Amino acid sequence: MRELCAGDERSLDAVRDLDRLCFDLQELVMRARMVPLAPALRPFQRIVRDVSAARGKQVSLVIEAGDVEVDSAVIEQLRDPITHMLRNAIDHGIESEGTIRITAAHDRSGITICLSDDGRGLDEERIAARAHELGIEASLDVIFRPGFSTAETVTEVSGRGVGMDVVRRNVEALRGTIQVASARGAGTTFTIRLPLTVSVIEGFAVAAAGETYVLPIDTVAECMAMPDSAAADAVRVLNLRGEVLPFLRLRNLFGLSSRTSRQTRENVVIVQHDRGRAGIVVDELLGASDTVMKPIGGLLGQVAGVSGSSILGNGRVALVLDARELVRCAIQTQSATQ
Repeated sequence: MRELCAGDERSLDAVRDLDRLCFDLQELVMRARMVPLAPALRPFQRIVRDVSAARGKQVSLVIEAGDVEVDSAVIEQLRDPITHMLRNAIDHGIESEGTIRITAAHDRSGITICLSDDGRGLDEERIAARAHELGIEASLDVIFRPGFSTAETVTEVSGRGVGMDVVRRNVEALRGTIQVASARGAGTTFTIRLPLTVSVIEGFAVAAAGETYVLPIDTVAECMAMPDSAAADAVRVLNLRGEVLPFLRLRNLFGLSSRTSRQTRENVVIVQHDRGRAGIVVDELLGASDTVMKPIGGLLGQVAGVSGSSILGNGRVALVLDARELVRCAIQTQSATQ
């Protein structure tokens, strides 16, 4: 018995050592992926020079990134969004001459990148009028809606109503956010907030119809047992301590098979995003762990509610879910039942 206990202790020590080695290796790999941001932003100098020359304007670009380092994947995915914002600033913001400034700094949970110009600012009255024509709420955020444009003429640079929605989509694919602020005659500022790395996230795994999915844990507010499903299904909402929340079943969203007879109850994960909160009904709660997130493309890249993938310890693939899109789908599902 003593020999058995000693063997168990040695096995546990070996497992602990292996965990430490894996963690150290992960840290080294992630550190190797980090590259300075400032040199990666320098090619935008030429873009500004070429576009401003084509528009007959004098525009300079100032880059202030200090010693900020980012994951190399971040730089690749930010290339198109920044290019589009620079083009818009030159075409719409700056009249004859001016300055565009890109600044980057660390914050508590990642990095903040600001792109600002000293031009005339967004025309809030025209934006509000255009939003009224489309029957949508007037705010600066409407510029991120697909197809939204206030340009009276179409140029080679802008005016087709495409671009800013793609900018937001690319930023959110990096698990980031983008906000816009503007003042008449004082310019416009776009603020992008991103995590330091897009490769490893702290995830919360759930199961639906035998498949495993991962939610970024910073979007998970709480978990609870599914209340009386018959009553909830009738209106597609949950009563969470007086708060009415729309919900959807994950297996229905992806067209999966029904639950097995062995399952006696469902669980609800309350997810939150800037669009609000919603309940995601799953079969099992599997717990939190670090998740290596990989990008997806092709047909899966067009699936609503999916932002990436991860390989599980058993070799199977788990989809990483997009909380923002899940909230939107839940609201849409609930509205359809009214």
